[in-house]
Amino acid sequence: MIDAIYIATAGLKSQQAQIDTLSNNISNMQTPGFKSQRVAFGDVAVISPGQVQAGLAPERAGAGSEILSTSSIFSQGQMMQTNKVWDIGIQGEGFLEVVDGNGNRLYTRDGQLHVDSDGHLVTAGGNRLAQDIQIPPDATNIQISQSGQIYATLGANPTQTLLGTFELSTFPSPEGLQSVGGNNYAPTQASGDPSLGKPEEDGMGAIMQGSLEGSNVDMVSEMSTLVIAQRAYQLNARVLQAADQILDTINNLRQ
Repeated sequence: MIDAIYIATAGLKSQQAQIDTLSNNISNMQTPGFKSQRVAFGDVAVISPGQVQAGLAPERAGAGSEILSTSSIFSQGQMMQTNKVWDIGIQGEGFLEVVDGNGNRLYTRDGQLHVDSDGHLVTAGGNRLAQDIQIPPDATNIQISQSGQIYATLGANPTQTLLGTFELSTFPSPEGLQSVGGNNYAPTQASGDPSLGKPEEDGMGAIMQGSLEGSNVDMVSEMSTLVIAQRAYQLNARVLQAADQILDTINNLRQ
C-alpha cells in the first residue's frame, strides 16, 4: 500500500508537468514564431537491465510514471501579414542565428527585427543577428527578397545597393533544441550542430518580408489534451486518497 502512494504521487507530478506545458502553449498562441511543446512520458521500471539479463522477473508491475523529455514541435505556423519593413517570416526550414548579451549563439524563428542605435539588425528581445548586418542611417526603400538579399536606396543615389544577405541555420534533429525563453533555442547534443546556408537553397526556407510566422499551437488539440490530463490528475489523486484511507484503516485495527 505504501507503493500505491508513491505511484500516485509520481502520476500527479507527471500530469502536473503536462498541464503546465499545455498552459504555456495556450498562453503563447499569439507569440510570433512560438513552437508548441509536448511532454514524453515513460513508466518507472522496478527491475534493472542487469536483472533482466540474469533472467529475473519483476516482483511487481511498476513504480509509476516519469517524464522522459519535453520537446518542441517545429511544424510551420501560419504567416501573418504585418507590412512592416523589418518583419520577416521564414516559410520552410531554418532558424535565424543570434548572439545574446553573454555572447551565446542562439536560434529563433521570430522575425520581429529592428535597427538599433548602431545600425545593427536586432530581434525584439535585443539580440543581434550573428551575421552582424548593419543598415546605413540614410537607407530607404528597403526591399528583402525571398532569397534573403537586402536592398536599399542610399541617399540621393537612385540605384539600389545590396546591404547584406540573411542566412539560415538548420539542425539534423531540431526537436532536440533546448528552449531558453524569448523565442530562442540553444543547440544540444540531441539536436546536432547547425548547418548554415542561404534561403531557398539546399532545403532552406524562404524569407517573407512584411510577414511574421504565427504560433503553431492548435487550440482544439491543446484543449482536448488538457481535459485528458485533468482527468488523469483526478484519478491519481483518488488513488492517493484510497491508499491513505486503507492505511488509516490498518492503523486503527485492534487485536
